[in-house]
Amino acid sequence: MLGIAILNKAGGVYGVLSLFTGHPINFWQWLYNMLAISTLPIYIPALIHLNNKEKNIRKMSLATVVYTLDTLIGLFYTVYFIFFWFSSEDDSVKVNKRSYTPDTPDLSGQSASEGRELFVTFSLTLAITVIRLYFNLVVISFTKALLKQDASDERYKDNTTRRESNDLSSSKGISASINKFIFRLESKCKDVLNNFFKQG
Repeated sequence: MLGIAILNKAGGVYGVLSLFTGHPINFWQWLYNMLAISTLPIYIPALIHLNNKEKNIRKMSLATVVYTLDTLIGLFYTVYFIFFWFSSEDDSVKVNKRSYTPDTPDLSGQSASEGRELFVTFSLTLAITVIRLYFNLVVISFTKALLKQDASDERYKDNTTRRESNDLSSSKGISASINKFIFRLESKCKDVLNNFFKQG
């Protein structure tokens, strides 16, 4: 799932590049592409450390929280882009009706009906949304299993976390500050998910 998410989010680079090519893009589209790119530094380490038992729990905890938020934001943007697309389609239909003259050939029979286009677009959007929600549940279930395994294996939980925390505390510089922030964020996400799964 993370590999698919990384490929999907890497497409946000093309959205941002459209600013330099002169392709029209509004603020919300630009923001969505920037959010897509910003998830890559979270998803990539989670995928890289997936088989590393010492780090995968924290990395996956952060990736799961971000993936869930990303899914919710994606649902909001799906509704927004559908509205944006249909409103622009309505405007183009009104313009075409105004520009129609008796001498203009009637080409309406050569394209799919508006109702069929609407059905296909809505069906595909609904199917992709359901698949995305399913992937989100798979990621949550996988992280839940990792946390359960971690809780039953105290050696990895205590020693590795303490050792890594001590290493980060002794480090200095901008890179160390970023690593400390990420470590605290991962640990917080892990605690939040642990509490959530215990209540559930």
